[in-house]
This record gives sequence, structure tokens and C-alpha cells, in this order.
Amino acid sequence: MPFLKPDLVPAIAQPRFRPASHAAMPDCYIANVRPGQPVLVAVHGISRNAAEIALRFAQDPAFAGTTIIAPLFTREAFGQYQQLLARKSGQVRADHALIALLDDLAAEHGIAADRFALFGFSGGAQMAHRFALFHPRRVRRLCVVSAGWYCMPHTGTAYPHGIGDGQGRAIVGPEFLDIPTTVIVGNRDTRIDASVRQDEIINLRQGRNRLRRARCYTRALRSYAEGLGKDSAPTLLTLPGMSHDFHQCVTEGGLLKIAAQALL
Repeated sequence: MPFLKPDLVPAIAQPRFRPASHAAMPDCYIANVRPGQPVLVAVHGISRNAAEIALRFAQDPAFAGTTIIAPLFTREAFGQYQQLLARKSGQVRADHALIALLDDLAAEHGIAADRFALFGFSGGAQMAHRFALFHPRRVRRLCVVSAGWYCMPHTGTAYPHGIGDGQGRAIVGPEFLDIPTTVIVGNRDTRIDASVRQDEIINLRQGRNRLRRARCYTRALRSYAEGLGKDSAPTLLTLPGMSHDFHQCVTEGGLLKIAAQALL
């Protein structure tokens, strides 16, 4: 096979670190930042591997025409970013912080960040699907991978475990059901350790491990949609032989190829 001339070899996008312009937004890694093309927001888990996530997406050919934004939610400023909660004084809700970041990047680069594809892995999957609940008009497509647990579509259960206000009323509208949603989990993601939250409500409603919880969540979403007369249904995909490891899911499980089909 002949070698390509250097000037004909496609350049591999390298994400760059973009510090926050003020404290009410996160830092981020960005790549392929060009106006007029789709935007993907990819959210890290509790390991805060935003740089790795940005690099993986930026180097995948399927996302060459997509602006990649990987926010970095530090523990100090956004301690419970997964649940969109600000527990400590001075912290900002992660969804509000992400919107501030996207609006800032849109003004800076001229990108269309008002509506975007949204991806999350592990804790990032928790954050991403909750973001879609509260801001459905901003999410074009949603792909959540290996969430530790979910906000179940039960109005009788208070947020963040459910979508209720504690008095039996929903705190969000049904618009989030119209977002094309894909839930992905490894079929060996069944280990229960300190990173898999265990409490009575979660175990009762969702099961004890991530595989079981993904199945319960997607089934509950379908049931909730049917009860509201909606024809929307999430897609549940399992990665054969994969456990709870982003690197493994990408390099051995073909995660980004599947994510491209879900998000693009």
C-alpha cells in the first residue's frame, strides 16, 4: 500500500484546554471548534477524565465534523454535579454552569451551542440524563453509558431519585421523552463496590448493579411514555464482555462507533 504524502494525511484533532472565564462555569477541553457544524458535549465520570474523553472523540473519524466540548466539573466547585445539586455554599448547579459555558463558547467561536448532542459516561451519564430532564429543548440526541444509578420517571418519588416534588407532582414536563435516547452498559458491569451507590430507594427501584439498573431505567421510561400516550422509547444496548472501564469500552468494545450511531 503506497504511503500518503504528508500534506495528504488527515490531521488528527488535538483538544485544547480552555479555562473558565468566570467561577460560575467549568473549565473544558475543546476540539474541532468550527461554526456551522454539530456540537457534542461529552461529560466525564467521577475520575474527571475530561481530557481523555475529549481526545477519544476528537480522534474518531466519525466525529471529525463535530465540535467536541468536554466540561471539567471539579469536586471543589461542582461536588454533586451528577445530580445537578449544589450542596455547599459557593457551588453552582452543574446544569446552569454547563449552559453558561456553552453560551460563552458560542459567543467566542460562533458555534451553535443552543442545541447539541449529549454524551455521558458513569457519573457523567447521571448528569447528562438529568440535564435532559430539565433542558430538553437544548438536547438533540442523548447517549448515556454505564450510569451508576438513574433519576427514575416516577412522579411519586422525589428528585433526584425520581421526578417528583415530594408531593406527588412532576417537577419536569414530558418533553424529555421526545429526545432520541440510547442507554449503553457493559454486560459485565455488575461489580458492586464503593462507586456503585447503594441505598434502599435505589436498590428497590433499580436493582443493585449498573447492568440491572440500566434495564430497569429503560423499561420505566417506556412505561412512562406509554402512560402519557407518547410513542417514544429509549434504546438499550449492552457491550459484550465489557465492564466499567471507559478505556476498555472504547478500545475493545467499540463504544465510539456505537455512540456515533446514537448521537450523529
